[in-house]
Amino acid sequence: MIEAMNLMGYDAMVIGDADLQWGPEVLRQRIAEAEFPVLSANVILAGEEKLLAEPYTLLEVAGRKVGIIGLTWDSADVSQDQYALLKADDVLSQYVAELAEQSDIIIVLSNMGHDEDMLLSSLVPGIDLIVGGRTRLPIGEGSRNEQTGTIVVQAGSEGQWVGRRHLHLDSAGVVTEYSDELLYLTSDYADDPEMQAFLDNYRAQ
Repeated sequence: MIEAMNLMGYDAMVIGDADLQWGPEVLRQRIAEAEFPVLSANVILAGEEKLLAEPYTLLEVAGRKVGIIGLTWDSADVSQDQYALLKADDVLSQYVAELAEQSDIIIVLSNMGHDEDMLLSSLVPGIDLIVGGRTRLPIGEGSRNEQTGTIVVQAGSEGQWVGRRHLHLDSAGVVTEYSDELLYLTSDYADDPEMQAFLDNYRAQ
């Protein structure tokens, strides 16, 4: 999985609740293998009082500084001997404030689920976009919180859809308009030759 994601050129990913079932040591190995940031702002290693992964990363896209925060579902059923989960809204407020001084736009990669994402869009101002998961909803048009301006999106699961979101920013870094597109990857889309070769080689092993 990590090799395939490296090949696809991911910018970042968030640790999901299912990923935690592999245990901290396996997760550390996978994080080390990833050529992209693996994030979580709220998974603590039991007994160590430190985060399992980096809480956020900073990228530069089209001349803009983009801060990306990872949030793992804080109600996940985890082994108390391995992890502790911090409340999402508490850590999110902290890191949004921290990133506001370093970035033009703030994106949250969320494993919280759609209802929780909608709630966070109201509770924590300063977020431009929440890209959600876990509830696996193919949402064609994002929801924008009228009070905070945060846009909430999801793009299904299992690689069946690709969500494309265009954000238009003014000179102050404020999102003034946005557009959504949800692509269903039918057989009309040709397989990527490099990825197909990778999969064929993997299946042959």
